[in-house]
Amino acid sequence: MIIYFADRKMNILGQASTNLPKGVVIKEDTKTEEIETGVCTFECRICYSKETRQSIEEWSEAGNYILRSSDSDQEFYTIISVEIDTENQDIYIYAEDAGMDLLNEVLKSSKDGVARNLTEYINSAAYDSGFEIGINESDDSVKIAYGLDEQTAGERVLDISKKFGYEIAYSFAIDRLEVVHKYINIYKKRGKDTGVQLRLNREVEKITIKKSVENLATSLLCTGSADASGVNISLEGYSYDDGDFYTSGHY
Repeated sequence: MIIYFADRKMNILGQASTNLPKGVVIKEDTKTEEIETGVCTFECRICYSKETRQSIEEWSEAGNYILRSSDSDQEFYTIISVEIDTENQDIYIYAEDAGMDLLNEVLKSSKDGVARNLTEYINSAAYDSGFEIGINESDDSVKIAYGLDEQTAGERVLDISKKFGYEIAYSFAIDRLEVVHKYINIYKKRGKDTGVQLRLNREVEKITIKKSVENLATSLLCTGSADASGVNISLEGYSYDDGDFYTSGHY
């Protein structure tokens, strides 16, 4: 397996591998895919030396991207958190699928009553985001009119796909160390309940439980009920800046 590190402008910074004889080494890599929610996470440790530490720290900055290539999988993640272990000389990385980028775009509610297929809904949600539909197993002959709530583009892509009965995954394409495509892939339902039970100290050697909460908001769109005159309450015209949070005064 090879992973590439990229900055926020999609410039490739470096690469690491589980099996190449030379270069940066990956260990303890784990991919977790939640079929129901469509969330996919990737964790690993990157070994460093005195000579490579600075470079690897720059590659693995929180907010940078990981492009994971393993067999036929071409996956795309955003680095959420990083832990540097100076005793073991490695860096722990936790990343979530790069559909998080679609959380930066807030889409307004829509109840126009127009019937659309899943492809049309997703193309509309991902408009101007840099993402395009890759694998598409949906039936474009099926068109349904849905009332859409105000939500992020990422939430809408996932929500509307679930309504149609499909699942979403993200991937990428690289040409000469340049990311040339970012894909939203539409799949039919995957996985099945086989009824197999795995028991601790029998089929399973150990169970590790990890709990965490990650909250990210790059911007907030504040809306509220209308006042007595019928004007919607918002922050339009109000300016604030304390060095960490600010509003421009524009709606």
